[in-house]
Amino acid sequence: MTTTENNEQISRRLTEEVFEQKNYDVIDELVAEDFVLHDPSMPEPVRGREDYREMAEMGASIVDGRIEIDQLIAADDWVVSRWTQTGTHVGKMGNIEPTNEEVTITGIDINRFEDGKLAETWSEVNLLNMLMQVGAVPEDLFSPEPSAAD
Repeated sequence: MTTTENNEQISRRLTEEVFEQKNYDVIDELVAEDFVLHDPSMPEPVRGREDYREMAEMGASIVDGRIEIDQLIAADDWVVSRWTQTGTHVGKMGNIEPTNEEVTITGIDINRFEDGKLAETWSEVNLLNMLMQVGAVPEDLFSPEPSAAD
């Protein structure tokens, strides 16, 4: 198996085993000890395997639902994943209490692998859409305002 194929397989396993099946023990096998996450939506920096585990557990406690990999592009030590999660908002997120509403979240992760483990991720998660779905942000936030002539 090539490095590219191996990294793609690890990326799929992280999505399926960690984030869907909540098998956090596999993190020790798949994530580098000095892992770094670059994600502006995270309240605290994620550095290291233990922080990765905490981040995965926190995410699972907020939205309970399936994650679909919409697109996976792999080349050498890099795997880009575009994903969609649909589920129920079951946990507190910051100051937002659980709504038990059905939500859909989308995101893109750019993952760098080193020595067969996930070493670094740049993540963009569309939290604004989720916040609109649970009523924390008005759904008409971007609708055009009537002009003074109307």
